[in-house]
Amino acid sequence: MSGQVGVLGLGTASSVLAARLLGPQGRGELAAIVLWPTFLVFLFGMGNTQSIVFHTGKRRFEISEIWTSALVMGLALSACALIAGFMVIPVVFKQYSPEAERLALFFLTFVPLIWLTGIPTSLLQGSLEMGYFNLLRLICPAIYASGFLALYMLHRPFLEDAIVLQVFGIVALDVCGFWLVFRKLKPRWALNWKALRSLVNFGWKTQLGDMASYLNQRMDQLLLTLFVPPRDLGFYVVAVTVSMSVGFFPQAAGIVTLATGSNSDPEEARRVIVRSFSATFLVLAAGCGVLYFACPWLIPMAFGASFAPAVTACRILLPGCLALGLNQVLFNGARALDQPALPSFTEGFAAAVTGVSLYVLLPRFGFIGAAMSSTLAYVSSLTFMLILYRTRMQLGPLRLLRLDTRPIGQHAYSG
Repeated sequence: MSGQVGVLGLGTASSVLAARLLGPQGRGELAAIVLWPTFLVFLFGMGNTQSIVFHTGKRRFEISEIWTSALVMGLALSACALIAGFMVIPVVFKQYSPEAERLALFFLTFVPLIWLTGIPTSLLQGSLEMGYFNLLRLICPAIYASGFLALYMLHRPFLEDAIVLQVFGIVALDVCGFWLVFRKLKPRWALNWKALRSLVNFGWKTQLGDMASYLNQRMDQLLLTLFVPPRDLGFYVVAVTVSMSVGFFPQAAGIVTLATGSNSDPEEARRVIVRSFSATFLVLAAGCGVLYFACPWLIPMAFGASFAPAVTACRILLPGCLALGLNQVLFNGARALDQPALPSFTEGFAAAVTGVSLYVLLPRFGFIGAAMSSTLAYVSSLTFMLILYRTRMQLGPLRLLRLDTRPIGQHAYSG
């Protein structure tokens, strides 16, 4: 939990400093520059992080075999992401400045290093080395926060400096992550085609859900880069930052659920899911309620008066934040129980909702319509996942909220 709080705190500080340094226009351009290369990394991720965590926790193969298979996947898939990026980015950035397009292409060249950051963190998470795992996760946010503070103090509102910070953070994470893995787990090169196939087989199933989930969370911003000015994208990014500021708890709960559940028998894994879900609901309900009333003065005070239009979008996003957080726990719980396809079904449904609602709302309401669409998609996704949990996982809503206290398994479809 402390690691997730640190990540969120440093990330929020970076967002505040970047907004104050660059203003709405520059903040929107920075979001677009980083968004598209990282989207391509995710598109060609093949569910690598969850697959590595699961296989490491279940100990179906040696660490060296998992390590080698992950590296092979990373080299091949990041090359695909690079090729796609050099075709897509010039088209996407037509309405942006030449400098923004140039910086996006520069950041794209670091896609292989971005892809590889997930390997050491996932191996440490799956090995329950949570202290080192959290330490690695703090590296990039710490570099961004300290770097943006320095730029703010030096009055350097330049996009190029902001992108250099991003690159430096990625390189530092890779170096520290690989060093820690070699020091703690001592992997060697051991290519096992069976292990590689197993990672890919688990990964593509979870990738379907992850991809749909990513689109549900990022399709709004991806489309905003195409259809609205960078200034409006800057407003929306700030609204998302504030509304998701309570997201540290569900992210931490999801991480623990996947790692602990993967190292437990199915019955104990179900108990872990119930504890995580009920605690997440209480924390998120309280946090979102506070933010709803606080954001009208919080956003102008923290980000500057020029970002006041983000308040309405932030309030609209808060119910979606609650649903999204609860789903993070449910998705990782399903993966821990070797059911990686269930999140795929859920997010496929929600992606359809996202696409239709964005088509209807975005042209009419701009970034406010994007906020409406996101909340609708998140709530739809949670509803669908709760139905699957009740019918496929023997965990109904009442049981997940600990309102049904009978032993798990006594009544399969209670709740």
